[in-house]
Amino acid sequence: MIKAIIFDLDGVLLDSVGRDMAISVRIFKKFGYSITKADEQYIIGWHPTDRISHFAKKFEIAEEEQRLILEEEKQLYRELWDSTSKLLPGVKETLETLKERGITLALATTSTSDSVRKFLHKFRLLGYFTLILTREDVSERKPNPEIYIKADDELGYNHDEIIVVEDTEIGVRAAKSAGLNCVAVPNQYTKKQDFSMADYVIESIAELSKFIC
Repeated sequence: MIKAIIFDLDGVLLDSVGRDMAISVRIFKKFGYSITKADEQYIIGWHPTDRISHFAKKFEIAEEEQRLILEEEKQLYRELWDSTSKLLPGVKETLETLKERGITLALATTSTSDSVRKFLHKFRLLGYFTLILTREDVSERKPNPEIYIKADDELGYNHDEIIVVEDTEIGVRAAKSAGLNCVAVPNQYTKKQDFSMADYVIESIAELSKFIC
């Protein structure tokens, strides 16, 4: 019986994957680097720092320029966040249903605590989550399983009583490496990724309450 569900944030609850990729493409173009559609597909779901490291190798970008690119990405992200952030369809209804059924809900994301705080307040979701882990709570990013190992430890349930909800291949790999079951919910940007490691694949988060309960 499932007693706890751990949600990723971006691409699972928040419709942000396309925006974040568009920001990267825009900033790299500003610095004179062209990112192809194949590049975009390859790095979907990556943390901005990891994306920049990847392209630094491809384009031989100097360390100082990498720093400038990252700073401009962060600035544009902050400017656009409020006007471009929205919940994915069915999120609030699903969280409400799961909460009513007594399931413990957790949030485990490598977004910053500031971004998570804004997200929770903007959409009035703070009361839904018993446990919230952010980038500041871990030293490694996905696909490293650290954040899910920590969530598992803090929740205190057996592994078979916890399920993780992810939208990317690297997120699924992180959950499985932590020894947890994982439901993949691919979105339009990640649907071509390899989700063979996931225990289940569903088309939308709205299916989750029927699937779990």
